[in-house]
Amino acid sequence: MSGGEHAPERDGYRYPLYRRNDRRLARDYRGPLYLWDIDNTYLVTEYRGLRDLVRLRFESAQDKRPVPGAVELLAALRKGEEGTSGVRPPIYFVSASPESLRGRLEKRMLLDGVLHDGITFRDLHKLRYLRDIFGFKLIALLLYRLENPPAAREVLFGDDLEHDPYVYPLYAQVCAGELRGDELREELLRRGVRRSASVYAAALAGELPTHDPVEWMVIRRLRRRPAAPDEDPRLVRVDDYAQAAALLRAAGFVSRSGLRAVLRAVRSAGGAADVLAPLRGLEDRLGSLEAVRTEAEPEEDAE
Repeated sequence: MSGGEHAPERDGYRYPLYRRNDRRLARDYRGPLYLWDIDNTYLVTEYRGLRDLVRLRFESAQDKRPVPGAVELLAALRKGEEGTSGVRPPIYFVSASPESLRGRLEKRMLLDGVLHDGITFRDLHKLRYLRDIFGFKLIALLLYRLENPPAAREVLFGDDLEHDPYVYPLYAQVCAGELRGDELREELLRRGVRRSASVYAAALAGELPTHDPVEWMVIRRLRRRPAAPDEDPRLVRVDDYAQAAALLRAAGFVSRSGLRAVLRAVRSAGGAADVLAPLRGLEDRLGSLEAVRTEAEPEEDAE
């Protein structure tokens, strides 16, 4: 991987992945930091097994399609809230795709005008790790956490087709110091992570400060499954990125113009039927939703 690197070693073992971190933030940075999945989060991906993996290997950048509103939301996150200035928020991607797809994926980002500050892919030369998406995602997140400022405020983006709704809350628990050492190793083994990878993840976790940086986990809903009763309240399932933009507008991460740009993109694709649906019940964290409700009205009605 040009400009990339392997994971660092711990006790003679390194997890098989390729990664980049192209930006070193000041240690006192306290702004937002965004971590995005790629497949079915940024790009529409039809993947059900090895046959699809082979097909994706030969799919061109022009054939790949962004999820409606994803490009506009990424741009809005970069710009931040109106009236703010200073350091532009960093965006990282963690993709369960193999590193061999990097060129096509980054070309698609170039076509979309999507900028990132780092990206991680799987190394699938060792096929025994093919199904270990859970361990890969957690380790990729922990490595960025170790490198990035401890007070950065993280927002995680994923989808519910694989492990994101489970990896992200567990990652937050690890950061908070609630799940480490033997307990973390046992939990990862229970989830099918290989023993060597579980030991490696626990070693990384042991190097973290005790601080939970996660503010929101935005999960694109593709399966109609009810949320678990004990699901982390920071995890918000959205039907489209209009709902995600409304959440992040209410939370102060994107501007009014950024929200409007996402709404236009999603509405042009036939979405945004109930923009505030996932925000109801979150008023204790977000405050009144009235301003966002007004800003989210269709433009022809808002005049």
